[in-house]
Amino acid sequence: MTVLNVISTNAISGSASEYQVVKSGFYRVSATSASTVQFGAGPAIQVFANQPVLLKGGKPGLAKIAKAVDDATADYQLGTTVDERRDTHPFAVGDYIAVVDNSTSPGINANFLSAATAGKKITGLIQGHTIQTDIDSSSASADYTYAYSGPQALVQRCVKITAGSAAITVEEVQVVGG
Repeated sequence: MTVLNVISTNAISGSASEYQVVKSGFYRVSATSASTVQFGAGPAIQVFANQPVLLKGGKPGLAKIAKAVDDATADYQLGTTVDERRDTHPFAVGDYIAVVDNSTSPGINANFLSAATAGKKITGLIQGHTIQTDIDSSSASADYTYAYSGPQALVQRCVKITAGSAAITVEEVQVVGG
């Protein structure tokens, strides 16, 4: 018997979309009346009334931010240090992301942050360690550079989940037995 650990639960109204950080990439989707679910630009998957379906919806992705440039399309240099010059992330152009401070006492200006629910994207890759985004950080007072102490800001991969004509419930799960 398969045992599932529920990581998060998200109710999505009919014909609406939600964004959430990918933690496991496995989802149990249910509906009280027939509907569909779509992950990103993938195919619409039928969800029958009162019959949950277990789906794989994308891989988790995470990278630390070493530097961020304040402009209308925020650029983030990823890695543990500013001098890192190699690929330091699992992302691609078009990925949805969340930018988080990773602490209760952030060292990064709030203008660089973006909640998972905002649906922000990576719009370009500059070299192997820098991403360009559609996050407007132009109101930040200065660029951000990690000070090499304390928690480091993060970029996390998100997934866009779209419900069909009827509301659905999406539970991100972790398979822990079976």
